[in-house]
Amino acid sequence: MCPTRFSILSCPDLAKRTFIAVSVILLASCGFQLRGVDLSSIEAVHLIGAGGDTGRALSSAIESYGVKIVPAGENVVVISIADQRSQRRPVATSANITAAQYELRLELDFSISQNSKVITPLTTVVAERIYSVDSLNLSGSYEEQQMLLADMREDLAREILARLESWLKSTEQLNN
Repeated sequence: MCPTRFSILSCPDLAKRTFIAVSVILLASCGFQLRGVDLSSIEAVHLIGAGGDTGRALSSAIESYGVKIVPAGENVVVISIADQRSQRRPVATSANITAAQYELRLELDFSISQNSKVITPLTTVVAERIYSVDSLNLSGSYEEQQMLLADMREDLAREILARLESWLKSTEQLNN
């Protein structure tokens, strides 16, 4: 409970609330907002070369925003996956000279077009992660690697969709 004389410094609960209120006001006034992708102005997308796990991650990400995946057609945005590369290399060793940590690197080349007009030329997006290997539990280390690869594929899908959203915002600004 605060003393009878009012002082923000003598009442830690009030000071905490005041700090939070001021922080929220400052963040709101500077235009801060949580990042997310807005694909509401696109109804359908056509995917080319999106097979395998990365293609499934991209399809899932697109559909999660309410966008349908359809065959090619007029005014349909086309996302073309040209190539995908993955690499694993040791980055640290243990005392008995075995790999203690590995770096996973996943690269994806893609382009985006609509009505034969290139929106995003062939571009490479990259995701990297470092993970530790337990030589006594190789099965667990393999599972960790697979989980990291799945997360990296989702990151690449989000990056592609962020590029698509960037183009949508720029076309909206040109039309206004």
